[in-house]
Amino acid sequence: MLIEFRRQWPFVAGLWAMAGFFGGSVLAAQTPEGTGGIMTPAPDAEAAVQSEYDGVTRKGTREAYERFIRRHPEHPLAQKAREMLAAGTLR
Repeated sequence: MLIEFRRQWPFVAGLWAMAGFFGGSVLAAQTPEGTGGIMTPAPDAEAAVQSEYDGVTRKGTREAYERFIRRHPEHPLAQKAREMLAAGTLR
């Protein structure tokens, strides 16, 4: 076992060196400002719901409004969707 390790040592040492070169503090220095790491900030959930509602109004079908209500039943825009359904002017 010791003989095999000696033959593999240059390879293992090379992997450790590459890991130190490509990882660690090098990547930490390249993180976007204000993110606290290499991950991007989470998307704005409110903007996503608003965008989805905008798509529903463009589509303008009963099915689209019902789907929006099922996906976001407690959101204030769901009440607007319910009002549109109650008005009965959808396709």
